Amino acid sequence: MSTRSLVSSVTCPHCWAEFPPAQVRYVAEHAALMGDPVLGDSAAMRFLPSRFDARGRAIDPFGASASRMACMRCHLELPPAALELPQAIVSIVGAPASGKSVMLAAASFSLRSGLVVDGLEFVDADPSLNDLTLELESSLFRSSTPDSPAMIAKTDLAGRLYRSFRVGDANWTAPKPQLFVVGRKGKRHLLCLYDNAGEHFLPGADAPHEPVTRHLGVSRALVFVVDPTQDQRVIERLGGREAVQAVGGAGSIDQRQDLILIEVANRVRRLRGLSAYDPLPFRIVLALSKADIWGSVTDPPIAADFGGFRSGQSIAVPPMEVLQRADATCREFLARYMPELLATARALDPNLRIVPFSGLGNPPSSATLGTRLAIRPRDVKPVWPAAPLVVALSEAEPALFPEHAVG
Repeated sequence: MSTRSLVSSVTCPHCWAEFPPAQVRYVAEHAALMGDPVLGDSAAMRFLPSRFDARGRAIDPFGASASRMACMRCHLELPPAALELPQAIVSIVGAPASGKSVMLAAASFSLRSGLVVDGLEFVDADPSLNDLTLELESSLFRSSTPDSPAMIAKTDLAGRLYRSFRVGDANWTAPKPQLFVVGRKGKRHLLCLYDNAGEHFLPGADAPHEPVTRHLGVSRALVFVVDPTQDQRVIERLGGREAVQAVGGAGSIDQRQDLILIEVANRVRRLRGLSAYDPLPFRIVLALSKADIWGSVTDPPIAADFGGFRSGQSIAVPPMEVLQRADATCREFLARYMPELLATARALDPNLRIVPFSGLGNPPSSATLGTRLAIRPRDVKPVWPAAPLVVALSEAEPALFPEHAVG
């Protein structure tokens, strides 16, 4: 029997409780052991084992061998990698409809291809947790009907993206993490990503028993997705609201994105016990979405070739010098059209990094499905979809992506 090397402390990707591996619970396998005080009557009982079989599997109270593990606090199931690999937790946040879900789907699909970064291993740690992203991937990138428009759904405030459990006398709701094993240069990490609805980051939306954004308290990097087509100054430069909406942009200004970034920073400081003057404990990456729409107004324009690197493999993360040119171009764009956002981000992280991307590469349309945006899968050609995530990981785990790390 092979031996397993365990981490010294486990951080639950569901509720972020920290505990030693010896305190992990197991999921009972015997049919009579249904009902759990934390997860309810429809869930199998969780237990702390005292007996193990010859293969090292826990033995439940009725004698059945159990191999599935769960958190000691929320009792939600954990993949084996949670006990064996160090975690890299990255928070992906942004305003409603900023393009977070499309970025995640395009990034995860691209990263699996092996064409994004040389020598990268990227696999699902638990496909059952990644089901919604996998569904969006299938509809946009693996469709059996590539000429039939696929709907681009908005992230819900409740439902399948969230899990409920009971602690004491209160019911809690937590986001469902998306878990991947990332390996490169002989190192492996458990990558934990979170895709909240943008409304969860609006001021006043953080409820005590719905800690849906409390991954901010343990994250190693922050990807803040910015949609320039939500800003009136960019909308006017692109020809007005109707012109922007016709090519798949938001064309509206329902919320100020700089205020959402301030709210995110305030939550980080509260969760980590930091003062108002303490620097944030991670790097901020501004991911400017829908660059195929607004990139024509930058100087120089980036929409056509994304800094000279779109030709060939557009999903690949470009070399550092290309990223730096794109960063400089985007800073000038933000300084001209969204100066308060750039000033806020610089105040929070003077060393922030900016990466443009397009999760679709071509504009969606609302013509075929009423007001819901849709695009033919055949037309989806993402550009740099994984670049914001790789840049964030290069800051959180420089050993994985040293060629993209600064300094």
